[in-house]
Amino acid sequence: MESPHEVQQKNLLSRIIVNVEKLNEVLEEVNDRMEELNNMNHDITMLSHIWSNFDRNVALNLDNIGAFENPA
Repeated sequence: MESPHEVQQKNLLSRIIVNVEKLNEVLEEVNDRMEELNNMNHDITMLSHIWSNFDRNVALNLDNIGAFENPA
């Protein structure tokens, strides 16, 4: 016959295993969402770099055009 302590330990271990499995499922879901967010942020970062380069080139071209308009 099993001792009450052993039964209690088995029950606790069983609960711990179930909770760890649930935690693993949730962490996998969180990791998937984080990966999606990272992909979206990467696209936004690329767009930001493209826009910054465009803005810098436009400013440079406007400066060059302004220099040609006033040949003193």
